[in-house]
Amino acid sequence: MVINAVCEKIEQAESLKDLTGIGKIYSPEDIMPYVLRNKDAALCERFLERDELIIRNYDELGFLKERGYKGRIKADHTLYTFNGASRRFLKEAGVNSDTAPLELDFSELKSRGINESELMIYGRIPMMISAGCVYKNSHDGECLKELSEKGTGKKAKDKDIIGESVITDRMGASFPVLHFCAFCYNVIFNSVPLSLHTEKERISRLSPAALRLYFTTENGEQTRSIARFFTELFASSDGAGKGAEPPFKGYTKGHFLKKTE
Repeated sequence: MVINAVCEKIEQAESLKDLTGIGKIYSPEDIMPYVLRNKDAALCERFLERDELIIRNYDELGFLKERGYKGRIKADHTLYTFNGASRRFLKEAGVNSDTAPLELDFSELKSRGINESELMIYGRIPMMISAGCVYKNSHDGECLKELSEKGTGKKAKDKDIIGESVITDRMGASFPVLHFCAFCYNVIFNSVPLSLHTEKERISRLSPAALRLYFTTENGEQTRSIARFFTELFASSDGAGKGAEPPFKGYTKGHFLKKTE
């Protein structure tokens, strides 16, 4: 199966360039933001130069269509594609492919059909997208974007100012946060990544168009190690790699085997 990689950081994308078994590598320049405000339209003009883009909301679809974008458009899991009607709507609107919903379990995915969809098999799932800045609230009102601009003496670009922090809940679980400062929003991710490395047989039965690795907080070395683990696991048809320990500790299967209630 084709395994694509979606990378929130340049470092992650760079670490995968010569790795055998990886198909398409989506760098930050290929991924539109989780939140698009009118004031950020000028900042998003650079996306129009790319041959293929991942969009995360309907505002971005409208943005691209209004500007006559001619490249391929892939809908992320954040766009509703739970049934045939919603998928047809996106196709008619100019979306070329979609991502299988993370809320559906195996039987629901099988009923929906994902032979034209990409299935996420690794990556941290967004728990909350917030305009309230976690960094500013924990640093006496300091703005990471303003600090970056002062330090460089020029207007910082979004790819240069993706900050990171961690919040901890009352049970002691740690949730990583990425600060997308140019667009002024935060994404709080699950404490452990989604991983379907033990579900190779079920995934084969679903016959997805492609598999996806989603990298968020990982550094370059971790990204490459995780990608190699999955490419070796899914490259073989004789069970090679089955039972191998993944290069990360905790993980969740999300709703793959458990219905959303």
